[in-house]
Order: sequence, then C-alpha cells, then structure tokens
Amino acid sequence: MSQNERIETICSTQRLDLIFTIVSKGKGEAVLDIFRENKILQNVICHGHGTAPSSILEVLGLGATDKDIVLSFVKAENSKKIIEQVSKKLDFAKPGHGIAFTVPLESVAGIMSFKFLTSDLTEEA
Repeated sequence: MSQNERIETICSTQRLDLIFTIVSKGKGEAVLDIFRENKILQNVICHGHGTAPSSILEVLGLGATDKDIVLSFVKAENSKKIIEQVSKKLDFAKPGHGIAFTVPLESVAGIMSFKFLTSDLTEEA
C-alpha cells in the first residue's frame, strides 16, 4: 500500500467528533479531568456569557449565564462513552448542571493534523 493510500485509508475510516461541553464557570477543569482520564488531550476551554432571555434559560434548565465551554476532539467511536461519563460525574440530569453534544467532523486535512487531534502520534506518517 502506498503512503497516499495509507493516509487516505486512515482518514476515511476513523471519524472524529468535536464534543462541546457547556458547564457553569469554574467547572471546565472537572470536564478536562474526565477527558484526560480517557487520554483525550486536545481540549480547549473558552469562557462564555449567555445572552438568552430568562424564559429560554428556564426551558433549557440553565441558571447563571457565565459558562465554561470545553471543546474536545474525540474519535467518534468513543463519543457516547465520554459524554455519558461527563454527564454522570457532573450530574447533568439535574437542571442547570450542564449540557454536552457532538458535532461530527467529516474531514481533516493532513495526516499529522489528524494524529494530533486524536492524540495518536505514536506512528510516523
């Protein structure tokens, strides 16, 4: 198999998700701890401030508007397990404790970028 075929195969068979986790300000580190325990090392915390009307916040079960938004790159096959762990440990079943959702990434250009995002730099490209 040529180098290009190998790269194409890796990128087409391994899907990535971007997990968004939104929690109260100060809880982002707890989310990162869960991701790190699962060897998911490519994470970013952004600080957010909601501007939604209080009626919408009530429907979504959100209280304070200052939030930590954690973005994490995860192999798609692991997304559900990770979200379940975050939900359980941070008690997302209770209103206002947080929300997590995934966005599938359909393509990533460059094998080293893909390996970086999946924390898989063990093989040479």
